[in-house]
Amino acid sequence: MSPELIRAADALGLTERWMTPFLRLSTAVPGTRKLAEFAAPFLESGLPVTVQLMGNRPEVIAAAAARFMELGAAGINLNFGCPSRQVTSGGAGGGALRDLAGMVTTVETVKKAIPASPLSVKLRTGWESPDEMQRILPALAETGCVSAFFLHFRTVREQYRPVSGREERFEAGLRLAAPVPVVLNGDIDSPDDASELLERTGAAGVMCARGWLRDPLLLNRIRQGRRDNSGLPSADEARHRLFRCVLEQGFKVCRAIELSNFLWGSANPFFERLKQLPPTAAVSRIDL
Repeated sequence: MSPELIRAADALGLTERWMTPFLRLSTAVPGTRKLAEFAAPFLESGLPVTVQLMGNRPEVIAAAAARFMELGAAGINLNFGCPSRQVTSGGAGGGALRDLAGMVTTVETVKKAIPASPLSVKLRTGWESPDEMQRILPALAETGCVSAFFLHFRTVREQYRPVSGREERFEAGLRLAAPVPVVLNGDIDSPDDASELLERTGAAGVMCARGWLRDPLLLNRIRQGRRDNSGLPSADEARHRLFRCVLEQGFKVCRAIELSNFLWGSANPFFERLKQLPPTAAVSRIDL
């Protein structure tokens, strides 16, 4: 997520808090300057910022977590859900789901380093089967270290493929995680869908990613619930406003093409115009 996109979202009031993309940690904690640069675009907003960390060395993650809290983070999130094969092959992200004892050790080690700060966990329902939740969620909840779960309903093996039974998996997850609050994640693309899930499950909240890119006002609409959203611009107008606000900061053409594809997909209205420009040139406006 680029600093320009973060600043544009802040300027347009598209969110009330931030969770950063994951920072993958390996054998050593990056220097304080690098950590500060990573967090700066989020912290500049003045909104609460949860820093998302990923790795397979508990002591390294714990040390980084403590430094981020000193830099002004509001909390730390541990990523046990990324399904990328490049990540999981090393036991990080969703790969951690195959090592429950290692997950518990990581949670306890990080919490010891930040005892007074919120520590949440982002994860999927399992590596191979959602039945794995029956072991994973209670074990992590019983540590007393986790302040909230961010639960994606698919397993790691399922990647992002269409999967049935989303609501049933969420309901099972909430039962198994109790009393720790659960935030639901995965395919939440409309205010109605979010409202129905929250009413059905009693979850603490919902998390949106790709749905937010397709409608940057999605979180605002969800906060309004099922009340009349007629006062808000359409999803397409919201995309135009966000895109314009990003470009006004000066954005490389190659990155503008990437962002426009995220926002509009195959219906990208700017691709043909952008690809005529030198890919490394900076573009500050385009005819919207």
